Amino acid sequence: NKKKKGVNMTDSNALRDIKLIKGAFPAEYGGRLSSVVDMTMKEGTKNKFSGAGGISLISSRLTLEGPINDNSTFMISGRRMYLDIMMWLADLIIPGESGIESTPQYYFYDLNAKVNYKISENDRIFLSGYFCRDVLNSPDQNNDFSIFWGNQTANLRWMHIVSPEFFTNLSLIYTNYNFNVQIYGDTSNTKTWKSTSKIQDVMLRLEGQYFPNADHVIKMGTEITHHDFGVGIGANFNFNFEDNFTEDNKSSVDLAIYAQDEWKITDLLRSNIGIRGYYFSEGNYFNLEPRLSASYTLTENSTLTLSSALAHQFLHMIVRNDIPLPTDVWYPSTKGVKPQKSWQTVFGYEHLFKEAEYLFSAEIYYKSMQNLLEYKDDASFSLGLPFESQFTVGSGYAYGLELFLNKRIGNFTGWVGYTLSWTKRKFDDLNDGKEFYPRYDRRHDISITFNYELGKKWELGASWVFGTGQAFTMPTGIYRIEDPDGLNNESHYWTRESYDFTEKNGYRLPPFHKLDLNFMYKFEWFKLPFQLSLNIYNAYNRKNPFMWFIGYDFNETNYSYQKAVKQFTLFPFMPTLGLSFKF
Repeated sequence: NKKKKGVNMTDSNALRDIKLIKGAFPAEYGGRLSSVVDMTMKEGTKNKFSGAGGISLISSRLTLEGPINDNSTFMISGRRMYLDIMMWLADLIIPGESGIESTPQYYFYDLNAKVNYKISENDRIFLSGYFCRDVLNSPDQNNDFSIFWGNQTANLRWMHIVSPEFFTNLSLIYTNYNFNVQIYGDTSNTKTWKSTSKIQDVMLRLEGQYFPNADHVIKMGTEITHHDFGVGIGANFNFNFEDNFTEDNKSSVDLAIYAQDEWKITDLLRSNIGIRGYYFSEGNYFNLEPRLSASYTLTENSTLTLSSALAHQFLHMIVRNDIPLPTDVWYPSTKGVKPQKSWQTVFGYEHLFKEAEYLFSAEIYYKSMQNLLEYKDDASFSLGLPFESQFTVGSGYAYGLELFLNKRIGNFTGWVGYTLSWTKRKFDDLNDGKEFYPRYDRRHDISITFNYELGKKWELGASWVFGTGQAFTMPTGIYRIEDPDGLNNESHYWTRESYDFTEKNGYRLPPFHKLDLNFMYKFEWFKLPFQLSLNIYNAYNRKNPFMWFIGYDFNETNYSYQKAVKQFTLFPFMPTLGLSFKF
């Protein structure tokens, strides 16, 4: 079961393989401008019934796999994070003293399952499914926001070996995605906000791989997808979320066909040459997307890489930049909304040294983007206006440098990664026509991870991450407008408050950084392998802001409430004890 949409990362115990393609991906992938995560689930062991699991103070997981009979196997894996329950208990036992009363409540659960049936020596059937749900709520005493999202997928795949040189996969795939946001009060710098985004797809895909000789691997395929899109937006409600809430439902069909050749040109030069064509019925859009990547071996341990690709995306992610919470809305291309378009080029260098103990890689990239959408500055979310009338179109570009050093062999392993990047957008109707940074622009991104094995029983691990804070449009002041309430009674006035903001995304949250520590002890119990672990999340208790918003402080001098900038922190210092096992 291969998933290409942005989802909660599935349970690693359920995965056989995971592949991340950061940009300029081959022709077999389409419908996206950015990276692709290709995950392949385990098929279930054929030898015996087995499993693995774990339980800790905040989460539990269990994976079971094994043969059903001589021709079939199964795998099922599930997880549940119950941090919300533990935080509720902590506040119940020590009310007001637990330190989590201002921490938003979060939990998730997911389930993976797969069945593999061998029909004959040349035919196999695979049935797999994935289900997940994430829920994020404000602290109980605030009740300011509620966000939940989830994915469901099912995949029925038939693999047929036509000959030793050629095999095919025929797949019927169902996916269902939803993202819902409800915001109350002044947390959003507006009275209330609600948005919903739903995408339901049914896809039929035919893929083939052909191995004509040792120098070529040819892949080809076609897929047809029926989409059902649902979008709902509303703001400034009077009494409930039904007031001023507008929904828009659309359906469309897209068709894609691709071919690519992984070609070993010489012993030193390899390439992947491909082309992808697509048709999107809503708007009658058709285009071709050439793709090219190549690698050249400089020495036994050094390689240069170059890739370039044209890509289109029919879904537009639109966010409100004046709300610090996620407000993602996915809106499809239509006759009046063109698909997003990008051209990306990546140049890289890779080197192995000290007998392949260390791997170093460096990449530079540039990507141009057209037909991007943002809300207009004067967009109205409470009058029931057509959605497309609230959008404006612009362009953007992104470029950067990525460095990666990985120690792969020995008792001490780990990696250091650093990314320096810029992303900018330009809209004639926004920010006085000046360029601005989108919310997810991140200047610096650092990741340091290591693992150290002390003999056969003890293992230590640590990871530290750092990232530049998100950009958003921050209120900087308040102005009030007073108007007479009535023609003949000048003693009655009503006051309207409005915020004065920075330029578009002209403010950033403080940098995000944290340190996680792991201490693991391996032992046997009843002749089964166990692992006892102490995990410390956010070891130095960094108060990373999940969001900033305008709230109130009580002034004891004049006994009045005054507006002030408030912060929610998602996870504080959190030690947990866990036990994992295999059988």
